[in-house]
Amino acid sequence: MTVGEVSPAEQQEPEDHGVSIRVAARWLVTSFAAVGAVLVAGIQLQNVTHITSPWFLVAALLSVLVALLATGTVIVRASQVLVAPALTWSDLVRRESLLLIARQQASPAQHLSGDVPEDPLLAKLAEITQMQPAQFTSPRDLREKLTGARKDLEASPSDGLREQVAQLEELAQSCLRYANAWQSQQMYLRLIKMLKRAGTLIVVCFVTFLWASKPSDEPPKVTKPFPVQVYVKDSRKALKSAGLDRACSGLILRGSAVGGEMDAPQVVTRPAGRCPASSFTVSDELGIAVPSGGGAEAPAP
Repeated sequence: MTVGEVSPAEQQEPEDHGVSIRVAARWLVTSFAAVGAVLVAGIQLQNVTHITSPWFLVAALLSVLVALLATGTVIVRASQVLVAPALTWSDLVRRESLLLIARQQASPAQHLSGDVPEDPLLAKLAEITQMQPAQFTSPRDLREKLTGARKDLEASPSDGLREQVAQLEELAQSCLRYANAWQSQQMYLRLIKMLKRAGTLIVVCFVTFLWASKPSDEPPKVTKPFPVQVYVKDSRKALKSAGLDRACSGLILRGSAVGGEMDAPQVVTRPAGRCPASSFTVSDELGIAVPSGGGAEAPAP
């Protein structure tokens, strides 16, 4: 049965059907998207290229993928709230049919204990119409009453029958109005839960990405020899600790970095004046090693 079969008045979808709820959903999703955009803007995707561990790379890429899927799910759920079709009288009749089937399938113990299935919408409709001249019992019952009243009015018109038909039509219209508002509210509440879960998941993914893509605190190692110039300080203690001759003080030694760390490489230098060829590790106290533009590897001392 469609709305048109109930009454012309009931064909009118209430102007305020879920309007406030849809507006709230639209603003909620817009705010969620704005916060998500800020988080995404803080993610430096170029950091992925610096990840050397395969496990960290998988964690970073997976966190981005999950965050995108969560955002897409929120958009789909929000669109369901914004474009949800209005309930018709046929939908209410269908809910009643499903409720009757569920009650028939209930066990005897459930019937004895009173724990039988209930439809929250139909129960609410019966509750809110208790104070009205015509009360709602079920969609089928209201349909039968309205059909019978119309036939009686057509057979023998009277003011009493006209008032009865008007009351039943107003009751049907009120039920549809409330049913649509109830449906929008339920979808909005489900959207709120989805936003909470998706928001938490996106934040976790954001933190995971930052953790996985964070540059290592360990200084990079020298993996291949390269030419350097070592600027040696005038520090007897540092020279002695590195095993260098006193004649190397204040000189610029040429050689190659062959090991160690980039900020403290182990170098092999060529002779420079009275400073013999040497092999030592450059420390902050000793001096600084700067890559040079060319030159062959230094010979071993």
